[in-house]
Amino acid sequence: MVAIFGSNINEATKRLDEAVDALETLLGPHLSDIEAGDSVNELKEHIKALAEERDQLASELEEARTRVRRLESANDEVSGRIESLMTSLKQDLTASPS
Repeated sequence: MVAIFGSNINEATKRLDEAVDALETLLGPHLSDIEAGDSVNELKEHIKALAEERDQLASELEEARTRVRRLESANDEVSGRIESLMTSLKQDLTASPS
């Protein structure tokens, strides 16, 4: 039983170490900015600017998606008209005397 708990503790410790390493990697550039003298307010402004840029990109993406939906709809309509015209022409060709 002790071996099972020991194994679980070792696995949990390994996962915790990996998570801390990943967090350090993620925060590393920001921590070095703080150490280099950037103030918390400057970092907050940077985060705010990134959030605004993200919002702008999301808006542009939604506009592009809307445009794609409109183009797909127009494409479907044109395809339907072409199919209808082709059917009509085939009927006219088979109905007309040769």
